[in-house]
Amino acid sequence: MSEDVQYLLDRAAIIDVMSNYATGLDARDWVLWRSVFVNEVIFDLSAWSGQKAQLLQVDRVVGAQARIFAELSVTQHFFTNHRITVSGDTAQCRMHMRAEHWLKPRSLPEELRTSEDTLNDRYTMFGYYDDKLIRTAEGWKIQEMQLNVTRAEGSRFVMDEAARRARARKRAEPG
Repeated sequence: MSEDVQYLLDRAAIIDVMSNYATGLDARDWVLWRSVFVNEVIFDLSAWSGQKAQLLQVDRVVGAQARIFAELSVTQHFFTNHRITVSGDTAQCRMHMRAEHWLKPRSLPEELRTSEDTLNDRYTMFGYYDDKLIRTAEGWKIQEMQLNVTRAEGSRFVMDEAARRARARKRAEPG
């Protein structure tokens, strides 16, 4: 097989991995989302959270994301403009992203909610991912994920509140 054909096959497979990342999150399909990663991944959210990159066990990350996303009513992740370089069994994928997040509504009846309540229920991030992948026996997998947020709209309270609710729910679980 020619190098050009192999590159096109790898590129298509890598775009599928990134599409499964977005689809897994938005569909709350945690098996699908887990499938895009190796077992330990460097997660670099420093551009958004200020915390330095960390090597984490993916199963723990999936569990945490599932709890947080359970507190969101809907999300929608868009990835585009994939710029992919492949070097043997490693690759880099840089792609633009837009991520929409809506918090589950407060318990107030709709007629008592204000326009500010609605504005505070949405958070949108714009930017790009710069991920490193490795070819495995199961196909391409993410081994390093770097989120770079260049702009945000709405209220970051949405993500903080979803995480707070998830922690409270976890603490309230028996055992």
